Amino acid sequence: MSALFKRRLRRRLWHLCLMVLTVSLAMPALASSLEVTDLADRKVLLPDNPQRVILGEGRLLYTLAALQPDDPFQNLVGWRDELIRFDEDVWQRLQQRFPHAEQLARFGKAATGEFDLEQAIALNPDVIVFDLSAWPALREGSALGTLETAGVAVVFVDFLTQADQHMVPSLRLMGQIFADEARAEALITMRQQALEDVAKRLPKPLQRPDVLIETAAGLHPECCRSVGDDNLGRVVRLAGGHNIAAERLPGLFGQLHTEWILSRNPDVIIQTGGDWQVLSSRSIPLGYDVSEDETRAAMRALIAARPGWSTLKAVESGRVHALWHLFYNTPFQFIAVQQVAKWLHPDAMADLNPAAAWQSVHENLLPYPLEGTFWADLEPSP
Repeated sequence: MSALFKRRLRRRLWHLCLMVLTVSLAMPALASSLEVTDLADRKVLLPDNPQRVILGEGRLLYTLAALQPDDPFQNLVGWRDELIRFDEDVWQRLQQRFPHAEQLARFGKAATGEFDLEQAIALNPDVIVFDLSAWPALREGSALGTLETAGVAVVFVDFLTQADQHMVPSLRLMGQIFADEARAEALITMRQQALEDVAKRLPKPLQRPDVLIETAAGLHPECCRSVGDDNLGRVVRLAGGHNIAAERLPGLFGQLHTEWILSRNPDVIIQTGGDWQVLSSRSIPLGYDVSEDETRAAMRALIAARPGWSTLKAVESGRVHALWHLFYNTPFQFIAVQQVAKWLHPDAMADLNPAAAWQSVHENLLPYPLEGTFWADLEPSP
């Protein structure tokens, strides 16, 4: 056997050993990865125990806080900035308890093309979680292909567009991504029980009062923004009401004219609000730093400023209410269903206690205590 042949044989054996080693090292990762179907109906291979995650929707942090209350930021390298900009009361509480959250990279809205793809790839993420509302924009361009080529798993969840149908699978996906399936299931069970508690109390036969949902009341100068047949519109339906805006709005959100509202003359008006006084002094304050008196005063001022509203049936009968806007895009939407049901069917729901359920969510799931005001009536309870 020649020396040349021996060298070639050793070289081939060396390459073969490298191939075997490479395959053996890769096999555990492949075996422990998980294929899931996201809410865009895409098959996605999740890496095992992802340590570097980007939230393409910042308000997914409400879900993550319930799944990982000890530190919801521990696996994040970046997130969208809207919770920081628009939910200041929550952000201050999170920032105080988890100061390292301030160092995370921040991103714009993917649905409007403001998500910085190069910045995301530079962070070397294992997974990016987007809200389903970003799916139409991302599927049209090359962003998804670029991320997949870079080895990033992209997952779409939905707490917004079809929240009632998509809430449970989205919670389970988040539980799988962050290895907190047990807490996800606990939240799902809590939600299902709360909805059942409403459904079994609804009067039979059911008379559905006409309800106007005004979203972000007073935040914008024009009246009135509302929601169609899903999201908070679905909340009204589950609570035993008829959302009148669904008659006019084919999509998720849209604009209603004052004249139409006056002609429709709803039985009940529900206005949503948040920690937005710095954005508009006319908005209805609700959240962790707000008193009921502040909320009620803002409601009265807004109604008084609107021509014709004093003659509306809901205003004359005192059936005008305020609801925390962020119930619309969090896994805690079932709390809103219970409270709206109490407004619409007070006798049937007399023993229902959404305040106790909301307290339980904070005590058992969230890393900050319950404070402030999350719903209120135009007229205080006697």
